[in-house]
Amino acid sequence: MKLNPNDTKNQDHYKVLGLSKLRFKATLAEIRSCYRAKVLKYHPDKKKHRGEALPAGEDYFTCITKAYEQLGMSEAKRQAYDSVDHKFNDAIPSEKSVNKDNFFNELAPVFERNSRWSTRQPVPSLGKEDSARADVEAFYNFWFDFSSWREFSYLDEEDKERGEDRYERRELEKINKAERERRRKEEAKRIRRLVELAYAKDPRIAKFKREDQEMKNKAKEEKQRKQREKAEAAERERREKEEAEMRAKEEQERLMKEEREREKKEKEAIKKAAAAQRRRFKKLAEAANHWSENAAEKLAEMERVERLCLSLSADEMASLCDAIEKVTVRDDILAAISQAEASKRNGTTKVDSKGSDKTKEAEKSAAVWTSDEIQLLVKASNTYPAGTVNRWVIIAEYINEHRKDKSTPPKNEKQVIRQCKAVQSMNVKLPATTQNQLGASLPDEDTWTVTEQKLLEQAIKTFPASDPERWDKISTAVATKSKKACIRRFKYLVQMVKNKKEEGSS
Repeated sequence: MKLNPNDTKNQDHYKVLGLSKLRFKATLAEIRSCYRAKVLKYHPDKKKHRGEALPAGEDYFTCITKAYEQLGMSEAKRQAYDSVDHKFNDAIPSEKSVNKDNFFNELAPVFERNSRWSTRQPVPSLGKEDSARADVEAFYNFWFDFSSWREFSYLDEEDKERGEDRYERRELEKINKAERERRRKEEAKRIRRLVELAYAKDPRIAKFKREDQEMKNKAKEEKQRKQREKAEAAERERREKEEAEMRAKEEQERLMKEEREREKKEKEAIKKAAAAQRRRFKKLAEAANHWSENAAEKLAEMERVERLCLSLSADEMASLCDAIEKVTVRDDILAAISQAEASKRNGTTKVDSKGSDKTKEAEKSAAVWTSDEIQLLVKASNTYPAGTVNRWVIIAEYINEHRKDKSTPPKNEKQVIRQCKAVQSMNVKLPATTQNQLGASLPDEDTWTVTEQKLLEQAIKTFPASDPERWDKISTAVATKSKKACIRRFKYLVQMVKNKKEEGSS
């Protein structure tokens, strides 16, 4: 072996000491033992003692001393040399040369070689194809966070000790540090490429990814299934709620309809009963010729009969008819009628009525007009002609203020308008003269007896409205009344019927 004592930096220190096979695996004791053996053999004094000649230029002892100083005297110096040992294989397999079949055979030795640089020991092995997932993940976590002690100070090209002063030595050290950092980064990239290559080609990682994807898909499907079931349950609950609400609504509508029908039947029954009692009362009055032979008194009784028919309920009317049928004396009959009328006005009618009919009975009582109120209506209508601001309100206030009987409810605007139409249909006009003072009776032509009323009703039924000479024939049939009087009487009766219907509907 040729050695140059002037170029000891480029010599193989392990080979100089006889440790070329062990190299970085050699212990400190082995290094010292080999060094002592080499000293005994190659020390110049030992050679002289043995009588051996010293060839010029073969100062092996200097090379041995330098090798021991690098490997046996300082751990840092030995690591610096081991980091750049030319016997170490830095090669990494190419991506094309590695596949799932030769993965472990190709890469396991590479990781084994490079594990010597780790600051953390022991280093996990690459493992086998059936290694547990935790072991595989631990292996890659270790190598992705690989911490290396390998450094490249042995390759410094500039010897800082050659600097003439401190400044020059500092500059030389700065150059060396920059070069060391560049080599360290290249080494880190090399290790990173090795780990990324293994991770990309590892069949176990591919299997784990497939399993993860399958689990992810299953979790996604399970989530979608739960969401679908939740949505279906919500939709089912919504439908059930809507159906329950619909059934409840239908049941409520059915009950309301039954209640309306029941109320309608009750009202119809009450109406029929009231109509029957009114007919009964009118027949009693007509049969008795309204209990008077005097035309004026008869008209007053007819109006009172109409008022009572409008104001009394069916039960009250039945009680009144029963009372009339029990007596035969005219004064007793009129007294019973007056008592019923007074009781209605004072709100002390003996016949009990339902609480729900009290408001309607009060409205009917307010709709009844006395002769005094009619005369006041005519007078007020002439005093406040059409065009007067709030005319009907003023007329109503006038009637309520000047009427004699103030026990009945006051008249309102609608009632005044309705009664005025009825009076106009009878063509009643009372100008403000001495002949027509307040309280004067109606013209004789508009006073009708029971016989005349019956003749008029029969003639109206006999002669149809299509007959152009109808009213001439009707006036001839009545005999005692003119054509105009018959028409006025007919309009008056029609208006009274309308008023009854409006009051009944209200």
